[in-house]
Amino acid sequence: MPRFVERALSALDSIVQWLCVVCLGAILVSVTWQVVSRYVTRDSASWTTEVASLAFVWLAMLAIALGVRQGRHMVLDIWEYLPQHRWLRVTVTTVASALVLFTLAVLVFYGIEALPSALRRNMPGIDLPFGVISLAVPVGAGLSALFAIEAWWKLVRNPDPEADPLPSKVLFQSDEDTLVKGEV
Repeated sequence: MPRFVERALSALDSIVQWLCVVCLGAILVSVTWQVVSRYVTRDSASWTTEVASLAFVWLAMLAIALGVRQGRHMVLDIWEYLPQHRWLRVTVTTVASALVLFTLAVLVFYGIEALPSALRRNMPGIDLPFGVISLAVPVGAGLSALFAIEAWWKLVRNPDPEADPLPSKVLFQSDEDTLVKGEV
């Protein structure tokens, strides 16, 4: 894989990680505010549940993409214990990746198809179109597809079954921590 493509995908990975942090922060703030406003002021804020729902859906779809990039979705690592059968590992990885890509393409297609009707409805608490939530599906599935192609390429091109082909730096990860197949 060309170096500039790998750097671009790593930068995209960092951006997605930061977006996940922002979404998690939005969930935390909105739910905390809802609890405080309900029990301290005895008045519920109308925007909190919608902000939490919006951030949660985006967080879930973006986190799926990160899991795909780190090789943590649909892992069949039993074949790694049969290094003499590299062809089997490549075949299983290719079939699994094709199924994942097909599923992601369906999500992108129908997610885009559903957008026009979702954009016509508003969320009353925050006065944004409901399509802002719906947009998470095609965006997250598209990012997942991009990262799935990268993961497939690295797994298939990797001649050493012992090496981790999918190392990915995680935000706030110290240099002493070693990340192998998505686990510290």
